[in-house]
Amino acid sequence: MTKRISIGAIHPRRDFLRMALASPCLWALANCDLGLAEDVDPNLVEPTAEEADAAISAMIRTSATDVSSERLDAAHTLQRSVDRLRASEFGDYFKSSPEEAARWENERAILRYLNASFDKALGEIRETKAEENTVVFWHLYNMGYVVKTPTQTIAVDIKHRRASELIPFVDYLLVTHNHGDHFTTSFCDAMTAAGKPVVSNFIKNDWLVEEDEREIEIGDSRIRLKRVDHNKTLIKYVTTFEIDCGPKTDHFVVYHVGDACDVSQLTPKAPVDVFIPHLAVGLDVPKAVNETIKPKQTFLSHILELGHLIDKWRWSYDYGYNQVKRCANDSVILPVWGEKIVCSRG
Repeated sequence: MTKRISIGAIHPRRDFLRMALASPCLWALANCDLGLAEDVDPNLVEPTAEEADAAISAMIRTSATDVSSERLDAAHTLQRSVDRLRASEFGDYFKSSPEEAARWENERAILRYLNASFDKALGEIRETKAEENTVVFWHLYNMGYVVKTPTQTIAVDIKHRRASELIPFVDYLLVTHNHGDHFTTSFCDAMTAAGKPVVSNFIKNDWLVEEDEREIEIGDSRIRLKRVDHNKTLIKYVTTFEIDCGPKTDHFVVYHVGDACDVSQLTPKAPVDVFIPHLAVGLDVPKAVNETIKPKQTFLSHILELGHLIDKWRWSYDYGYNQVKRCANDSVILPVWGEKIVCSRG
C-alpha cells in the first residue's frame, strides 16, 4: 500500500492512538522498565512463523498516516521478537553470510521483517517514478531514508546489511555522524568506488565537511549542513541536512537532523516540508514540531535499534506511538521499516 500525503492534509488519528495506548496492557508495555538488559526474559516467546508472516503482512498493508488496531497488534507481535534479540546476536546477523542470514531470518521474526521490508522498499525504489512536485520516501531502519525526487534519489543514514544493493539507484549519500547505527561502511566505500558522493563530517574523501556550517550543491539539490550537539559530551558531533530537493519539486525541503539533541540549534533557513528527528535523544520534539520548526510533516525515527542493548536505547513501538501522542499534532507519524510515503504539494 502506498501512503500518499498531500502536505497540509493529514488524516486525524490522535484520538485512536490515545484510546489504544490508554489500555493498561499497552500503557505498561510503553512505560515499564523490563530490566532485560542482555538477559532475555524467559517468559517471552518468539512469534511463530505464521504469527510473524501475518504481522509483517499487516505492517506492509497498513499506513503510518492512519494507524489501525491491525498495525498496533502486528507491532506488538514483532516487539516480542525485538525483546528476545540480544545486541550481540544482531551484530552476528549483520556480518553473516547470506546463507547464515537466511537462517537467522527463519528463526527470528524481527530479522525476517527487516529483510522483507528491504525487499519491498528496494523493488519500489527501482520501479517508482516521482512525479513533478512530488517527493517519495522509504524508511530503511533506524534513521535511514531513501528520498526520491523527479530528478534524483538521495540516501541518508543507511544502516543495513544489504545496503550496497541500493547503489544502482542512489545518486548520493548523506551521513549525519560517526556512530555505527547511522552508516554502513561497505555501502559508503562502494558508493565512493562508484564515483557517487558520500557527504559526512568524518569520512575522509572529497565531500568531507569540517566547517560548522556550509552549503553544497549536488545535481538539483542544494544542501545546507550545520554541526550540532549529540549530547552534552559530543559537541558539534552531528551534521544536520536541510535539503532543498530542487525546482522540479517546487523546492520541497527535507530536514534530517540525525541525533540532534538541542532544539535551539535547529535553525533551518527555509520552511520545512518534512522533518526527520530522533524521537528519544533528548530533543524536545513537541516544541520543535509545534513552536520552533513547524514543519508540514514529521517522521519520528530511531525506534527498535537492534544494535543497542535490549533495555538501553532500544525504543519500542509503544514508546514511539506515545511520542506521537505527546506532539498532539496530526502531521506527526511513526513510519515503520520499508514504509513508502508519497508527499506532494497541495
